[in-house]
Amino acid sequence: MIDKIMASPQRALITLLSAWILAVIQQYLFFGNEIGVSYPIFVILFYGFMYLFARDRMRSFKWIDAFVGGVVFLLSLTFMLYDNEPLYALNFLAVPGLISLHMTYLMGRKRRQWWEIGLIGTAIDHLVPQAIRHWGTIGAMAVKAGGRGIGKSQKTVVFKVLIGLVASLPILIVVLSLLSSADGIFNQYLSGFPEWLNQLTFTPGLPRILWIIIAGVLLFGYVWGFVQPMQYEAEKRANAHWKNGAESAVIPRDHTLEASPVNPIVEGEVTNQITAEEPCTQVHREPFKLDPVIVGTMLLVINCVYVLFVLVQFSYLFGAGDGQLPADLSYAEYARSGFAELVLVTGINFFILIVALQYTRPSGKAGLIMHQVLLLVLVCCSAIMLYSAFMRLNLYEQAYGYTYIRFLVHAFMIFLALLLLIAGLRIRYTTIPLIRWYIVLALTAYVAVNYVGMDKRIAELNIERYHQTGTIDASYLASLSADAVPLLREFALEEYPILKKKLLERHAFLDKNSADLSWPSYNMARHRAELELSKLRTE
Repeated sequence: MIDKIMASPQRALITLLSAWILAVIQQYLFFGNEIGVSYPIFVILFYGFMYLFARDRMRSFKWIDAFVGGVVFLLSLTFMLYDNEPLYALNFLAVPGLISLHMTYLMGRKRRQWWEIGLIGTAIDHLVPQAIRHWGTIGAMAVKAGGRGIGKSQKTVVFKVLIGLVASLPILIVVLSLLSSADGIFNQYLSGFPEWLNQLTFTPGLPRILWIIIAGVLLFGYVWGFVQPMQYEAEKRANAHWKNGAESAVIPRDHTLEASPVNPIVEGEVTNQITAEEPCTQVHREPFKLDPVIVGTMLLVINCVYVLFVLVQFSYLFGAGDGQLPADLSYAEYARSGFAELVLVTGINFFILIVALQYTRPSGKAGLIMHQVLLLVLVCCSAIMLYSAFMRLNLYEQAYGYTYIRFLVHAFMIFLALLLLIAGLRIRYTTIPLIRWYIVLALTAYVAVNYVGMDKRIAELNIERYHQTGTIDASYLASLSADAVPLLREFALEEYPILKKKLLERHAFLDKNSADLSWPSYNMARHRAELELSKLRTE
């Protein structure tokens, strides 16, 4: 069936109708509903839609495709499994971004590698200009469908009339505003139109219809931008220049194959096979590399400062946990002093490491050994600074409790420590692809943060602190998401009855909200919290 769709002369029309079917499902899942189980369902349907109608544009699957697809699916599942609003906001942006990059890597008009920074630009190109270009394809299909039995000249007239209507809109807006200002009676007549439009807007079903129309157009434009990508004039001129033999050096590259450019569909026939262009010839250019003497001098100067700082840190760093703080500093002052600066310096060191490892010209054996030693010193100093910042934050949490921001900062510092470990391995084993490892680690770490159960962990740490100090912020605990409710219910019943009242207030809020929710908004954490709080009300 899929092969028949691929070969059908009506492929564009079938794709458009399918896009509107998917838009119907989308509005049913999301219109007027909170995000819940609807999110992973739509992600699966969208991947199926892209595979069905742009399969012939896809490159062969590799492990990175399964990895990114798994990351996208796991992140979309968090909308059903958890109830953490900060991560909701991040995932709401991260998941569409990852999907766009994944689609561009799989079937983009430029066959880029997944670790190339240019993949982002190509993804934006497919998301905006390539998609918008095919809005005209829908108009062309509509003109063709509505113009059957009409001569070619009449079709041209209809098309020109549509262009004239669109072109007149901005002029009409300006003229109407000027005329309404010039004549009060005319303005009164015009003022009646917004009231009519307001009534029309609240007509049952109209917002859903508009949603479906717009979403269907956007979905079709996006997928068709992959099926028939536009080649820019600058690229055409560059290809023609090299094909004419202006330069003789030829560098074959597998990922420069592009689909032959196709104009917007008018007759409904498409050419979907990926065709390789003539081999593009390019002038061989040496990649930019820094001089090893310059880089070594910079590292030596920076390391001298870092070593001095680390020696000062050792005077009290490892004794602070036992109460041996610098003079005139309390726990809070010690924890706050220099924390942000230490994390910032560690981030700067990562930039220095990447530049030194990736963009330094190789030197002799002695120079290579010296370069590696200087980089290892930089990594060790960065690790000690990171440990110092980690310990300061730990002291601050012991004194003032655990919150979202402090938890995320802890997670970020652990992530930085893993990056440092990879950088240290890269110094010793030069064949390690640093950027690729960093990308995979970043995605893995982000998924781990989503699934570690942040709210429950924060509640556990605050309860543990209560056992040690006897102090706890009950209001903050009650404000945690539904993920922490089962643990908080148990704590309220067994140790802290004051928390019970706040949790019951939370139950009333959840009951009020859940009464109006339909199944697309189902969230497992909220459902479990409602059951736990219902038990608490009767206990």
